[in-house]
Amino acid sequence: MTELETNKNQLKRPVALTVLCVLSFIGSGMTALSNLFVYLNHGTVKETIESGMLGEMGIDISFILRIDRVYFLLSGLLNIISFTGVRHMWSLRRAGFHLYAISQLLLLIVSTIYVYKPSGVFPGFDLLLASFFILLYLRFREIMN
Repeated sequence: MTELETNKNQLKRPVALTVLCVLSFIGSGMTALSNLFVYLNHGTVKETIESGMLGEMGIDISFILRIDRVYFLLSGLLNIISFTGVRHMWSLRRAGFHLYAISQLLLLIVSTIYVYKPSGVFPGFDLLLASFFILLYLRFREIMN
């Protein structure tokens, strides 16, 4: 086996890392799109919720009315950074782990300030989910360049 073949085998992405990346691509990508959509169309979204049309269909998203519009912009941008970090980890670049971890922690802070603190709720599930993914990605940090 030549040195080139050995390097190719060493840089192969593990299946577990691939699954994590795919889940994060979906989560960060969809969240970024939805938050930026709400930010850009905040007036229309607000009017739709206030009209009661969604309530007639059994959908209650009235909590969105209590969230400042800036939250959706910050959350959308941080999810784009998170998505970028996952893209780097997909290519086995270590900088992606740092981008992902920092953006996830900042998302926790932003959501606590704009969503959870005003409502008096602790962001337990968000904290657990972010910690879980960061710790799982941490396991693969050694194989990243």
